[in-house]
Amino acid sequence: MCYTLITGASRGIGEALARRCALEGHHLILVARSRARLEALALELHQAYGITVQVVALDLLAPEARMQLWSVCQENRWRVRVLINNAGFGLWGAHSDVALAEQMDLMRLNAMVLVELCHRFVPLLQNEQDSHILNIGSISSFQPVPYFSIYAATKAFVLSFSRSLRVELQPLGIGVSCLCPGFTQSEFFDKAGTAPLISSSKFQLKAEVVADVAVRALNRNEAVIVPGFAFKVCTLLSRFLPVSLTTYVLSRFLKPDIKVEVA
Repeated sequence: MCYTLITGASRGIGEALARRCALEGHHLILVARSRARLEALALELHQAYGITVQVVALDLLAPEARMQLWSVCQENRWRVRVLINNAGFGLWGAHSDVALAEQMDLMRLNAMVLVELCHRFVPLLQNEQDSHILNIGSISSFQPVPYFSIYAATKAFVLSFSRSLRVELQPLGIGVSCLCPGFTQSEFFDKAGTAPLISSSKFQLKAEVVADVAVRALNRNEAVIVPGFAFKVCTLLSRFLPVSLTTYVLSRFLKPDIKVEVA
């Protein structure tokens, strides 16, 4: 039995991806910190689709957590065919005002954890037919974003890394895609602190729409996936407009009114 492993699966896009993959009959390994939310989702998906769902409650930033996840899969002989690196978070505020420890955790989870999981699971993926890695980038992967600087930088890394990895793993029969969603209705912006700004946007997508576009594109082995026409236009504009102009416009939109105290 082959599985699709999804990190950050307890909410938002990760949860929507779990539901969409379940619809296609994927057996799932769901990873997140909240065991209660994962078990509730696992039970729901098993009852609705008759699939097998494994739950691994784990903080991926904890020491040895990535190795522990890999070991659990090995020990239980869970054959991973699709790896979806969705776990991540954002921070809003000026670089000098946001606690350094939070910024370092963001860089570890959004970039370093993703790289380590790719490295650990490639030997398992190459043993399966039609295996795939889906890394979650962002519309911010294409553009520097003041006051969201570390998040945007990590997502630019994810996109560049995914594009390179796609070429490297092609001879092994492993596909690699990078999903780059724009504003999506989820708890992400509440945690990042930008909910008041984003809630007014007319271009928000539902997480279910993002997941549907992602799974369809993954089945076609697309390299870069940008859900939503408006966000596709944004990525094109970022290629042709001066970076200084687009960065200035974003800075006017995202500049905090209140300075954040350093913890």
